[in-house]
Amino acid sequence: MSHLLNVSKSGLHAFQYHLDTVANDVANVNTLGYKARQAEFEELMTNNYAATDTLLLNDNVDTVAIQSGVRADDYTVDMSLGKVVASEGPDQFAIAGDGFFQVTGRDNQIYYTRDGAFTRDLAGAVVNARGERITMNGSQPAVFQPALNAGELVPVGENKYTATGAMQQVGVEVLEGFVEQSNVDLATAITDMMIAQRAYAMNVKAAQSTDEMMSGINQFKQ
Repeated sequence: MSHLLNVSKSGLHAFQYHLDTVANDVANVNTLGYKARQAEFEELMTNNYAATDTLLLNDNVDTVAIQSGVRADDYTVDMSLGKVVASEGPDQFAIAGDGFFQVTGRDNQIYYTRDGAFTRDLAGAVVNARGERITMNGSQPAVFQPALNAGELVPVGENKYTATGAMQQVGVEVLEGFVEQSNVDLATAITDMMIAQRAYAMNVKAAQSTDEMMSGINQFKQ
């Protein structure tokens, strides 16, 4: 019975993570340059159970993989292009293709973003909404991509990413007077949230049923 409880427990954790991921997408549906995330589910298996199958194993005892739950503690980022729309102010840009703007954070670390809603500070430098400076290529922001086989970009919050490997400047077209919207499909996100909520509720019911059966068995033993 404890095995069944562990299966339900893993489902609760996995679908809670899925709900948190979808909720984050919904919260950022209007965040410029935001990229939707998809929770990654992994089936958990164990080989600690022995089984005898006279037809398949010729009376030999062998071990079989038993499903012991599910895990979801990571996600992939959908890097597809969001809708590009005309902006309402100067110094705003959108990347027409793959790539990222390079930002120097207040901690002097380098970050990357697709959010092109920039302004100018008192010194005339192009900055984002948090006052972090953008790397420029003449009159336009420079665009960077991960170098070949050099790793990937990892989300770190505030609609920014850090690079796990080398980045290189590329000649991707930058559209002045435009911004890229979030690529979150709100209808899809709401549907995913409803499915995750129902799956979570089913795991709660399964755990409750298992607990009731264990209580009944314990009463018989007394």
